[in-house]
Amino acid sequence: MRIETTDMAGVVVATPCGRLDLSGYPSLRDGLLKLAAASPAALVVRLGTGFEVASTAMLAVFSTVRMQISRWPDIPLIVAAETDVHRRQLARSGVARFVSTVPDVASALDVAAEPPPRRLHRVPLPNSPTAPMIAREFVRDVCEQWQLPALRNDALLVVSELVENAVRHARSEPDLQVELRPCTLSIAVRDDDPTPAVQTEALPDVGGHRGLELVDRLSLRWGNTPSSDGGKIVWAVLARWPGE
Repeated sequence: MRIETTDMAGVVVATPCGRLDLSGYPSLRDGLLKLAAASPAALVVRLGTGFEVASTAMLAVFSTVRMQISRWPDIPLIVAAETDVHRRQLARSGVARFVSTVPDVASALDVAAEPPPRRLHRVPLPNSPTAPMIAREFVRDVCEQWQLPALRNDALLVVSELVENAVRHARSEPDLQVELRPCTLSIAVRDDDPTPAVQTEALPDVGGHRGLELVDRLSLRWGNTPSSDGGKIVWAVLARWPGE
């Protein structure tokens, strides 16, 4: 299973080629998740004549991908089924109950043209002890620009911990992305180390860094996603309004 990609004005069109069976399922799932991790305006999956399915049950891969990217980066996923065979298979599978399905790429681009309102800022950071300070200043400015005074303090703590981990443990030049959606603010930090960040339980009488414990406490959810360049993205999602 391979995936051919085309960028159409910020919308990524992914065309899987090959047979979707038990062996191809993980590569298609992981390939689509990596494309989504780059946070395009939308991800369109084009099912054409080069794609075949061993059984309709395998099409659940699209529901799985949608469920995972709905947590972060929460971009639209649209399946464009260009053949009658694929449209019948999708209808039998029930995927359309969870994933937007359309008959062609042009229709998918129309759907993608009206995604949920979002604002996005990115900034590269140095592999340096100064990176967390730069990240905090960046997030402070973004929160002021987007009028998010209630989120500022939590966002500053979260970005500081994520960037510090990227520099200290991944020894990378992090890339920071901050994104605003109607109900949430997400903070994502890409680094060069594919090893997932793991929260470990700290003993109460043992000192040490407890950054991910703090991130877990302040955020609605957080996690790791492999990046398309072989590293990873550690992300956290904060409620836009306290108490959510």
